[in-house]
Amino acid sequence: MASFAGALRALNELKASGVVDEYAVAGAMALVFWTEPIPTFDLDVLVFLPEQPSPIVSLEPIYHWTSARGYASQSEHVLIEGVPVQFLPAHNALADEAIETAATLDYEGVPVRVVRPEYLVALYLEPGARTLKRRERAAALKESTSIDPTLLAEILGRFHLEP
Repeated sequence: MASFAGALRALNELKASGVVDEYAVAGAMALVFWTEPIPTFDLDVLVFLPEQPSPIVSLEPIYHWTSARGYASQSEHVLIEGVPVQFLPAHNALADEAIETAATLDYEGVPVRVVRPEYLVALYLEPGARTLKRRERAAALKESTSIDPTLLAEILGRFHLEP
């Protein structure tokens, strides 16, 4: 039986152990905290990794940590407490800010860092991510009461993203 709360506890342990410097839940699972949930396959987690000796980003420390705790890898996911988790290193300044400004919320007594809805909209509207599904998610978020329209406009303008 999959345990979302258990997967979130593991994320907090991953950070506490220093394998990642910081994390923030993103993607469709983050919508659970800001608007109506939608069906999704996995838990997307943006991460800051500790300084690495090579310019090539390696998720090997994450895979080693999860494997040592009995979590199996499956393609680009790790099954943590039955939840497919995809770790995504911050890929640009927008993703960096999304992690840095993430809200710490509560899920069944477990603290979890979640990308703020304004940053989720911006991430959905990035040129490389702008699919119909993501535009629909951005539209749903923009209609929710959790959005600060002034902050959203500022972020979209600063990162040159079209609504």
